Amino acid sequence: MLNGMRGAVGAAATLCYHCFRQRDGDALAACPRPTTLISGMTPSLTTPGFARRLLCLLYELLLMAAVLLFASALFTPLKAWLGASFWLEQLFRLFLAAVLFGYFGLSWVRRGQTVAMKTWRIKLVARDGGPIGWPQALGRYLVALALFVGMPLLSYLGWERAFGHTPQALWLSLIWWLIPYLTALHDKERQFLHDQLAGTRLILLPPRQKA
Repeated sequence: MLNGMRGAVGAAATLCYHCFRQRDGDALAACPRPTTLISGMTPSLTTPGFARRLLCLLYELLLMAAVLLFASALFTPLKAWLGASFWLEQLFRLFLAAVLFGYFGLSWVRRGQTVAMKTWRIKLVARDGGPIGWPQALGRYLVALALFVGMPLLSYLGWERAFGHTPQALWLSLIWWLIPYLTALHDKERQFLHDQLAGTRLILLPPRQKA
């Protein structure tokens, strides 16, 4: 605690020295930013590596499968009671989507991390590095849902008319899954497409120091 206070005081003194040393009337603009002087006060905005994010995604898929299986088990008695119907099936899909958003939304807003992201030291933040709120979490979820579910589904329906219900139609529609990741190669911050559109970003947290 005392060392942290000394570091903050020293950084403030350095900032004042640089500010008052300027003589061109634009001292404040030329001063170094305080966030670069006080280490540990702001999170690093380093983008995680591509391989790390993909491994985190594989772990996330396992957790999503467990969440969906649990949600399906809760909904099964209602389906057995009411019987199979088109509208009940649509309600079931909406229920699964709502459960997934509950899992991701709570994780992103409360801690900025799901269980998989915590394991791989990845955190979701706003574009400026601050925490995200529920509106931004919902926006990111809907964008990801459209990119990874909506667009492949529409693509499959189109290819199915050309090739029929064949593996070719399925694989061609799954090409859409690559687009959000390939666009990261053209982004200066190497962020995926759903983060670019939602105004969020993934950052790499420093490793925990052993006590």
